[in-house]
Amino acid sequence: MGQVIARDRDSYQYLVESIRNFPDQETFLSMIRQAGFEQAKYRNLSMGIAALHSGWKL
Repeated sequence: MGQVIARDRDSYQYLVESIRNFPDQETFLSMIRQAGFEQAKYRNLSMGIAALHSGWKL
């Protein structure tokens, strides 16, 4: 679609690959906790299409 509409396949291919390689919600939550954030949690948005992660680090 990126090639057809924007004539820029490479940029859109990068987007597809970055989405595919991004960790799932629980894995990313674990990464946040391992980085030292407390009270880390996430909330799914749009039935899981996106997620909002948050945490505290004082």
